[in-house]
Amino acid sequence: MKIERLRAELEKARQKAAEWQARAKDIERQITEHENMEIIQAVRGITASPEELKTILGLIQSMKEVPQGNAVKEEETKPDEN
Repeated sequence: MKIERLRAELEKARQKAAEWQARAKDIERQITEHENMEIIQAVRGITASPEELKTILGLIQSMKEVPQGNAVKEEETKPDEN
C-alpha cells in the first residue's frame, strides 16, 4: 500500500538525518580540536613567563569589556498617538 511505502520512506529519511547529525557533530569536534591546536601553538610560540602571559590575556579581556561609542544605540522617542 501507499501508506506502508511512505512510512518506509519516512524511516529511511530519519535514519539519513541521524547520520548527517552525527557527521555534523564530528566535524564540529574536529574544528574545535584544530582551533585548540592553533591556540596551543600560538601560546607556545610566545616567549613569556606564565605570569606575563596571564597579564597579557587579562589586558585583552579587559579591552573587550569596554563598550564602544558606536555600539551603543540611542532610543528614538516617538510622540504619543492617543
